[in-house]
Amino acid sequence: MGNQGLMSQLQNKGLETWMHTNNFVCFKFIVPIGRFKGQEIEIALQGQQFPMLPPSGPHIKPHLLPITGGGGTHPYGGIHDRKVPTQEYQYWSRPFKGWTSGMTADDYLAFLRTLLDFE
Repeated sequence: MGNQGLMSQLQNKGLETWMHTNNFVCFKFIVPIGRFKGQEIEIALQGQQFPMLPPSGPHIKPHLLPITGGGGTHPYGGIHDRKVPTQEYQYWSRPFKGWTSGMTADDYLAFLRTLLDFE
């Protein structure tokens, strides 16, 4: 499946998606809850091994939080300036713990909602 499968599942959820030139699946997302509720952001994911493994990331545009580098806890720790897929994105180091083979884009979207649910 990989990136194409991830993109297809996101499109089936009604999300506007596109493949970035450097192998990122990108989509627009309206934050449903928390501090940034109602804000439209772009999320970029690397899903080459999806659904065997979850996407790494997420990469988020525009920057929502200050760049803090490694360490710390959510929501402010582990925010990196990796400049991929472009320099406008920031990387949130947030592994999806408990992922099992065969999970879906729905599962990852639920994970994203929990990441964005803070004040």
